[in-house]
Amino acid sequence: MRVNMPVTDHEIIMQPDDILVTRTNLKGVITYANDAFVTISGFTREELVGNNHNIVRHPDMPSAAYEDMWQCLKAGRPWTAPVKNRTKSGDFYWVEANVTPVIKNGKVVEYLSVRYAPSREQIASAETLYQKLNAQQASLRPVGVAKWLKSIREISLTAKTTMALILFWLALAYLIYLSLPVLSWPVLSGLILAGVVASALQFHNVSLVQGTLSKSIDICHRLADEKFRNIIDLNRNDRMGDFLRAQYSMQVKLNSDMAYTREIASHAMRIKQALDNVQSNVMVADQNLNIIYMNKSVQETFNNAQDDIRTQLKDFDASQLLGSNIDQFHKNPQHQRTLLAKLNDTFTSALVIGGRHMNLTVNPVLDENQNRIGTVVEWLDRTQEVKIEKEIQSIVDNVKAGILDQRVDLTDKEGFFLNLSESINELSEVVENVITTIATVMSGVAEGDLTGAVEGSFHGLYEDCQMDINNSLEKLTEVFNQVREASDFIRNTAQEIASGNNNLSQRVETQAASLEQTASSMEQLTSTVKANADNAQQANDIAHTTQKLAVKGGSVVESAVEAMSEINQSSNKIADIIGVIDEIAFQTNLLALNASVEAARAGEHGRGFSVVATEVRNLAQRSAVAAKESKELIQSSVQKVRSGTSYVNETGAALTEIVASVKKVNDIIAEIAAASTEQAQGITQVNQAVAQMDEITQQNAALAEQASAASVSMSEQAVTMANLLRFFKMKEDAAAQLEPRPPLKNVSNQPTPSPAKPKVSSTPKVATSSSQAMDDGEEWEEF
Repeated sequence: MRVNMPVTDHEIIMQPDDILVTRTNLKGVITYANDAFVTISGFTREELVGNNHNIVRHPDMPSAAYEDMWQCLKAGRPWTAPVKNRTKSGDFYWVEANVTPVIKNGKVVEYLSVRYAPSREQIASAETLYQKLNAQQASLRPVGVAKWLKSIREISLTAKTTMALILFWLALAYLIYLSLPVLSWPVLSGLILAGVVASALQFHNVSLVQGTLSKSIDICHRLADEKFRNIIDLNRNDRMGDFLRAQYSMQVKLNSDMAYTREIASHAMRIKQALDNVQSNVMVADQNLNIIYMNKSVQETFNNAQDDIRTQLKDFDASQLLGSNIDQFHKNPQHQRTLLAKLNDTFTSALVIGGRHMNLTVNPVLDENQNRIGTVVEWLDRTQEVKIEKEIQSIVDNVKAGILDQRVDLTDKEGFFLNLSESINELSEVVENVITTIATVMSGVAEGDLTGAVEGSFHGLYEDCQMDINNSLEKLTEVFNQVREASDFIRNTAQEIASGNNNLSQRVETQAASLEQTASSMEQLTSTVKANADNAQQANDIAHTTQKLAVKGGSVVESAVEAMSEINQSSNKIADIIGVIDEIAFQTNLLALNASVEAARAGEHGRGFSVVATEVRNLAQRSAVAAKESKELIQSSVQKVRSGTSYVNETGAALTEIVASVKKVNDIIAEIAAASTEQAQGITQVNQAVAQMDEITQQNAALAEQASAASVSMSEQAVTMANLLRFFKMKEDAAAQLEPRPPLKNVSNQPTPSPAKPKVSSTPKVATSSSQAMDDGEEWEEF
């Protein structure tokens, strides 16, 4: 006897509504097992079908029970008993087993086993009996007298009837024998006739029952063979008629049930065929998560994915999925079993197997009593979709990063994914063309080329961008042309201003040097006039003190004459210097006026220079006023000196009369002293004016130098700006570069030599200065 191990003490209770069905061949090999049997056994359908039925035998079951079962089956009789079976995991479950031979065409072709849930009383009795059988303390069938009595009870009805009739006739014969002396032949004949009739009736009844039973047995076999059109006599009114009518009702009910079963089967077949041909991938598993159904789509999906799945599950075989367990798809099967066991609504999940992305939609399958009888799973292979998602995401990421040459591979795409991929590629090409065209134009702009434009036919926002860029380039070209023209004008003007300021600075430096010499001469003149005043005072004192000094007065007068002659010469020299100052003031004023005009022409850029020119013009005007005042004072001094000289000459002529006219000489000397004082005061004022002019001239020189530096800097900035603007290439100058204008020739770019210290002369220099101013004016016309 086969002993299956291991075993546990855990019992699985069979549900009351469950019916476990199996079919075996005549050798006990399982040929069919329903879902309920597969679920409770724990074995897969592949493990059950093709194996001997003893695969579920429990070691506690006595061999006598199975021997008795096979004796009955081989005798063509059904067998029933509580049976303890073992699951694949070693657990056990009790069933009420009902095994019957299946007879077709009068021959047993297979055995059918139908199992129900036993009661606890049946289980308890069976456990007690099987324990005794294993201990050889009991037997399933009667033995000894009980077996003899059972054999008597099981004698056929015909034998029983025959034995009864024999006993009846023996008893009747004995009664006739005892009654022969008293019975007449008619009575005896009547008794014999009654016995014959009774025997005939008994044999008829036995034959009728036997025939009815034989027909009923045959009908039952035909019903078991699913033949439900058997002829049954319904017109008998006896108990056998009731039996036949009951059998007919059972046939009609079975026929109705068969029709309903066929209708359900047809409905299920339609559903199965529909599921077989739908595009959705449908799989059905039983309660133990064994796959019991797969439609064509899911089979094709797993056939296509088989090579990829085998990279992770080496033993995966798509052709062997039906009947296998879905645990092979999960790393942690127990987790999935726990999750599915509590499933009472739709559950969705996703898993990745061998690089294949699968989405699962799981729903429980319930019977009419809401009991869980299985699980339906819809598979969706999203591998292609995920691949496209990744490709599109890669393209989007590259577009974000500025990489526009990537495209979706169209090799293995079809339908919606092909259309989507083609649209994405077309979009990428449009964006690449737009960005490339714009980048080419803007690259030219970055290199200074404003002659390009965004060419091509664009629409929507791209067209707006195209128009905006082209308009911007045209506007930039227009602006840079205007700026370039202004830059050229500013550059040339700045060069002219710089040249003029350079001349001005040199001339002011020359003027400052001349004024410095004039100041030195004025200091000498001041000391001479002061000495003259002191001498006049001494002469006045001498005239008052003593007449004796009259002789000496002659020499003093000579000294006075000589001093007056020098004063006259100094006065003439001062007049010349004043003329030079006046000439400088005139030229400075003219220069400032020209600078103001040019500053006005320069506009906003010449505003600062205009202020400088205004200040220079103001200083020139102040210098002219001071020169005018100095000239007037000098002229007055010259006249007075000339008067003094005249008086001294007269004094010298009248020296012979000095002695006699001391008083008169005293008066004259007093007048000379007063005139000398006034002369000294006038010369002091002239000295102050010259010092002030020297200071102003120094300021003018500094301002001229600053203006010259500013002009040079402005000229350099203008040249720099012009060079920067030449970086941009525009349509107007695409064939030729703008050439810079040559700087304005500076006719007096060398410093003017400092004039020699002027000599004292009685001839005025005003005319000469005017002539020089006229000559210098020819140079300033260019400015």
